[in-house]
Amino acid sequence: MEGLKAALETAKQVITLSTGVITLTVTFLEKIVQPTGGTGRHVPLTLKVGWICFGLAIVFAVWTLMAITGSMNALDRQARNLPLTDAQSRAAERLADGANVRIPALLMLLFFAVGTALTIATGFWL
Repeated sequence: MEGLKAALETAKQVITLSTGVITLTVTFLEKIVQPTGGTGRHVPLTLKVGWICFGLAIVFAVWTLMAITGSMNALDRQARNLPLTDAQSRAAERLADGANVRIPALLMLLFFAVGTALTIATGFWL
């Protein structure tokens, strides 16, 4: 159960950091990217893809939070000897494997890492 709580906190942190990076880079875009002629600002592809990666990290973090909530609910019901639905029984039985939480959590971390790397790379290339 403590592992699920730690995963829950990690997902919350990824959501907070991802939204923060997107907000800061969009807010200060005029200071980051200088105008190119009369056509406005040219946002580097690395920054655009970084934003997409952070957005996907947020999506997978929410998926992770939902999976953790479902697993914790099933474990709680099982511990209290309450009736479980078939889905809750499977979730409680497979918790040792944890694929319902592990897969979205790994994707969340992957997209967060790629988004961070692309944002840093944009700073070096400007």
